[in-house]
Amino acid sequence: MSPRTIILAIITACGPLLAAEPPSVPLDPASIAAEPMRYLENDRLKLGIHLGAGGAVTYLEDKRRKSGNMINSFDWGRQIQLSFYSGPKPFIGPNGETPEPAWAGLGWNPIQAGSVARVPSQTTGFERGQDFMRVRCIPMQFAHANLPADCDFETTYRLVGDNVVEMQGRIINRRLDKTQYPACNQEMPALYTNGPWYRLVSYLGDAPFTQAPLTTVVGKTEVKGWPTSAWATWHAPEHWAALVDEEDWGVGLFQPDTCSFVGGFAGGNELKGKGGPQDDQAGYLSAGAMRILDHNIDLSYSTHIVVGTLDEIRAHASMQPRKALAWKFTNERLGWIYENASDAGWPIRNGLKITHKAAPRGAMISDEIHWQAADAPILEIEAAFTSATPTTQVDVEIQPFEPADLTDFPAWEVASPTIIEETAQKKKTFPCAPPIIIPLTVPGDGQPHTHILKLSENPAYRGAMKQLRLRLPATDGTADVRRIELRR
Repeated sequence: MSPRTIILAIITACGPLLAAEPPSVPLDPASIAAEPMRYLENDRLKLGIHLGAGGAVTYLEDKRRKSGNMINSFDWGRQIQLSFYSGPKPFIGPNGETPEPAWAGLGWNPIQAGSVARVPSQTTGFERGQDFMRVRCIPMQFAHANLPADCDFETTYRLVGDNVVEMQGRIINRRLDKTQYPACNQEMPALYTNGPWYRLVSYLGDAPFTQAPLTTVVGKTEVKGWPTSAWATWHAPEHWAALVDEEDWGVGLFQPDTCSFVGGFAGGNELKGKGGPQDDQAGYLSAGAMRILDHNIDLSYSTHIVVGTLDEIRAHASMQPRKALAWKFTNERLGWIYENASDAGWPIRNGLKITHKAAPRGAMISDEIHWQAADAPILEIEAAFTSATPTTQVDVEIQPFEPADLTDFPAWEVASPTIIEETAQKKKTFPCAPPIIIPLTVPGDGQPHTHILKLSENPAYRGAMKQLRLRLPATDGTADVRRIELRR
């Protein structure tokens, strides 16, 4: 049984799939069965994708280290692969197909490699360039035995430098169910390593990119993972985490969109440090970001897979451009989601057209990111609010970095009394912090206005911050939000 969980881009547009592999190597089931693997190599890395499993990564080697394959493929829920989530939960197929009971809570969950019953996804296109491979597939619903998903995946792999794989993932939905389901936490992407790479390391703190000490989230004795416990979740302000061996060398994941990560080790402490691609034990790592997946959405993200020492992985993350604290909603949601509200759906056209009710009160919420208050003393909101009164109130809520961000917590509620007690004690030592709430009076005339808040005038707005929310007016109404910007 797979250890996949109910876990829950800068948004980029990957160009359309280019021409399929030349006719001399026809892309048909027989040729894929005869030669399913395709590889990219440089002097250091060897990357292999499996065309018989949707083009998921099943091979990654550091040739300089003579590592052999680091990627686990015990079943089609492992690998390095795309995995997306949406409603309903449970998801029933168009002909009444029901999910495996143990996985019904996953909901609508297409994944790149294949299903829980080991039925692989169908590769429909492939292209190779000098330093990249691009593959397209019809993914499988993981929780169902044999149910192709009503969407397409496209993944581009590119070698960058000597030890980095740039991975661009894309989902193109074609669902008949046009419901706008609430946002779900997406795996961006899912990454599984073999047993030797079991140590899960990241930076947990409020001073990123200052060479502050790292934290070992999972070591030799921690029980965090499948099936005896729960995956760990944590706030990673440097946007990376890594699964490494006992010599601090392995595979890192850098994700610019989010600071929310999840991971652990499946199989138990006695199997840490040993095992290969077909063994059940595995390290797991993913960056998680909340996304709305409309029935017709075309959504992409980019991530980096970095092979090397912890110093190499951290250095790569530190050299990447910082995500701008500015969101112009021309044709994307840019990672913003809703609570008790909805918008006009995909495609986004010149602003988020949001409808909200008086109760329960609605909100729009940013990705979980990280910034210093001193770097962004001003907030600008360009929006039009419509209400039955001449003016109405929006509450700006800013979530500061909190003591709870100095440690990890279980990824979901579990019934184990031991885990529940340990979590309760941890929350006493590392409590949550209340948001900073700043009321903003806005016209209710439906006309666009630019509203400026001097956040620095609030004495609580000091130090590290991690998320921004706009609590919409407590009335029935609409909001047309064009731009939100944190700036100097």
